Parts: sequence; structure tokens; C-alpha cells
Amino acid sequence: MNINGILLVAVAAVVVLVDPSEAFQPRRIKYARCNTEDVMPLALFMTCANNHGVCEVRIGSQHNLRAVFVPEINSTDVDSYVRWNSWFEVPLPGQSRDACDEALSCPIQPGIVTRFTYSLDIQNFWPRDEYPVVWSLTDRATDEVITCFKFKINIV
Repeated sequence: MNINGILLVAVAAVVVLVDPSEAFQPRRIKYARCNTEDVMPLALFMTCANNHGVCEVRIGSQHNLRAVFVPEINSTDVDSYVRWNSWFEVPLPGQSRDACDEALSCPIQPGIVTRFTYSLDIQNFWPRDEYPVVWSLTDRATDEVITCFKFKINIV
């Protein structure tokens, strides 16, 4: 076997071994605040299946979301609530609401740059289409909004 044949076999082996969800690269996505009073994230990143436009997420995959923000309040117990925003808000099924469990380093403190990182599970039964999503982080004890943002995903 010549060097080109060996390289072709090596590349084919790597392609087979790489999980497609791991190949998604994080990129900055467009977002908006939920209300004028809410703390606006400094930046929002998501691992998308495409390089530009509305973030494409694949059925049966996990896509990572990272919001960078500066909270205005202290909180030791943060609720993460992600939902569709259509005629009325519907929670995305199977998502963890405990932000302090893995997605956020708690306690959070006012004035400190904070990173919320979440692995969004795109389940097989979700209908394929473009959807507006609303994501809020609130203090469980007071129900005060820590940050809230809206963005779109396209399920493919």
C-alpha cells in the first residue's frame, strides 16, 4: 500500500470514530433580552451545525450553549428555564432546571463575569422547524430574574 492509500485509510478511520455532535463548532449567535429590565448577556455562543444564520441543531444530538453575563444580584440556587416561545411558552422536555448542578458555578455574585454553559439535548421526537427560544436564569428563593435572553434555533 502506498502513502496515499495509508492516508486515505487513516482519514476514513478518523471520520468513522468522530461523534458528529463533537464536530459542531461553537459560534456567536444573535440574541435579545426578554424584557428591558433584564440583565442582557454580554455574549451568547452555541455549537451549531451551520456557520451562519439561525443556529441549526440536529435531531438526536447535543448542542452546547454558553451565555456570558454580569449578574446584579447574589444567588446560591439558580433555576434554569428554557422554553419554546410560540402562542404560549412551553418548556422544552427533558431539560435540567438546576443551573447550579453543572451549568453554573454557584454562588453567583453581582458584578462578576459569569458563564452559564448548558448541553441542550435535541430529542428525536421534536418537530423539525425554526423556533424562537426563551431562556431565563432566576433565583429560586426570590424568583428574581438574573438574566433572560431570546434566540432562534432551526431543528434539522
